[in-house]
Amino acid sequence: MTATLHSEFIGQAVKDPLAPAVYSEAGVLSYGELEARSRLLAERLVADGAGPGVPVGICVERTPDLLVAVLAALRAGSCYLPLDPAYPAERLSFMVRDSGTRLLLTTPASRANCPAGPTVVLLDGTVTTEPGEKPVPVVPGDTAYIIYTSGSTGRPKGVAIHHSGCVAMLSAMDRIFDGCDLSGVSAASSVCFDMSVMEIFGALCRGGAVVLVESAVHLPESRYADRITHLNVVPSVMNGLLDASCLPPNVRTVVFGGEPLRRKLVDRAYRETGAERVFNAYGPTEGTVFCSFKLVARDGTGEPSIGTPSAGVRAYVLDENLRKLPAGASGELCIGGAGLAHGYVNRPRTTAERFVPDPFMDGERMYRTGDVVSFTDDGELRFGGRSDHQVKLRGYRIELEEVEARLTGCPGVREAAATVTGRRLVGYVVPEGGARSGVRLDGALQAAITGKLATELPDYMVPATIVFLDALPLAPGGKLDRAALPEPPAADTGRPLRAAGTPTEVALSEIWGQLLDLEPASIDVRSAFYDLGGDSLLLIRLARLMTRRFGRRVRVPDLFSFRDISSLGRWLDDESGATPEVVTSARRRAGARRAALRGRGGSTGS
Repeated sequence: MTATLHSEFIGQAVKDPLAPAVYSEAGVLSYGELEARSRLLAERLVADGAGPGVPVGICVERTPDLLVAVLAALRAGSCYLPLDPAYPAERLSFMVRDSGTRLLLTTPASRANCPAGPTVVLLDGTVTTEPGEKPVPVVPGDTAYIIYTSGSTGRPKGVAIHHSGCVAMLSAMDRIFDGCDLSGVSAASSVCFDMSVMEIFGALCRGGAVVLVESAVHLPESRYADRITHLNVVPSVMNGLLDASCLPPNVRTVVFGGEPLRRKLVDRAYRETGAERVFNAYGPTEGTVFCSFKLVARDGTGEPSIGTPSAGVRAYVLDENLRKLPAGASGELCIGGAGLAHGYVNRPRTTAERFVPDPFMDGERMYRTGDVVSFTDDGELRFGGRSDHQVKLRGYRIELEEVEARLTGCPGVREAAATVTGRRLVGYVVPEGGARSGVRLDGALQAAITGKLATELPDYMVPATIVFLDALPLAPGGKLDRAALPEPPAADTGRPLRAAGTPTEVALSEIWGQLLDLEPASIDVRSAFYDLGGDSLLLIRLARLMTRRFGRRVRVPDLFSFRDISSLGRWLDDESGATPEVVTSARRRAGARRAALRGRGGSTGS
């Protein structure tokens, strides 16, 4: 059998079909069950036209159906295109059109969120046992998946990754994680991000189990958190989990990625968890998940590097003329090797700009990452920042130019800029024809702008705050001076403050003030947690603090339902513990969905 991203999963299923493959809220799915369901679905896809070079869209919520769909697309010989059902319809439609996707897998729960156009194949629990059409075998050069990343032109761009690069990545993982316990690998990353490839296939191709959760924020709520031995996590998320004292109890390996890692956090990970090894991983999507790794020692003192290039990766630190720089000198990191992507889908000019001929290897290409790095004397890479305006926020890759292009396209906006301040994405807008009013906030204008952006961009790319200016600050050369963008002013809702009035509201104001660094008396009980500077990471700590304070279990999903102190207070004061109908109805539907999944053959062992 030709080595592909998924071929070793099939081997594992044949070898040990009863072994657990997926733990989720729906229960446990064995290797044999996952293999059979994905095989039958693959045969159906082939009958519908799937095969090499044919992308299959995957628009499925985070249930075992998601893994069935991904494996089925690969086993049909196609590549898969992940489509998050929570993404705006316009963005999903663009990805489908741009990639040429004609087949789309979805479920009844996500069907309404799917873009129009492709032929829809519904995963509704009914599978045929009739012999189907066999897929055409794939070859190493075939595309395995297409992942869309933020684009500096204002549109996302698709990165096409081939099977041979994935196989090289899995082989490198074998060497790096030799001796690590992969029996329970957390899968909290969206399939729209390539960390998910390492989470899913690093487990399923090596006999481990995937512990599927909605997101890292939901890790404390997972009924199978104690099964997690191997945790892939963004540093800022890890800080939130540690602050809330809710790391899975049996973690033995922690792999950081997506953001710069600091020694202080490594020390916390060793000290406050059962981790025996902590790694720092680095790599752009264009290089197939990662291209360097560092095992960060427990007793080290300096800031962690991003490690040495992985086996099969060519890494150069080059100047502006693409000449090699000596150790200690900072330059652009350029990478080549087996994991290098084909290029960008339908972007020949951008592909030619970023995937250039390798001047040190005849006939080969290398990718200009835009990351500024230097080599240490012992051959490790030290990260120094970006040479452009790409940023990472809670692990998400964001091109500020894409955010700015969308801001500028909003009605009434003359000019726009964006930057990251602390843990927030902030937009700066110069309105058309506005009177000069200085630096200010405007709730009504912000709501209009962010409302439009929400129809075009994923949540993580919509600025949390919009600051209105008379003019953007410019450098002497006439270009935007990002460093001179002002700090966002304090929020003013324009309505009289309604302070806490009940004992429960007073207690909640104290907790919110502690987390948000605000005076409790200054918090309006009608203001949402996010509006005051909160984020999903702080929700973990908020849930834990509320549970302790009120002696009643508070879960992160509850905090998504009750967004301000007023509604939280009413809920907590309800002695019956009842929740609004909208919440109980949602929970009822979720319970029915889990029951249906259990009924499709998955074991429900704990």
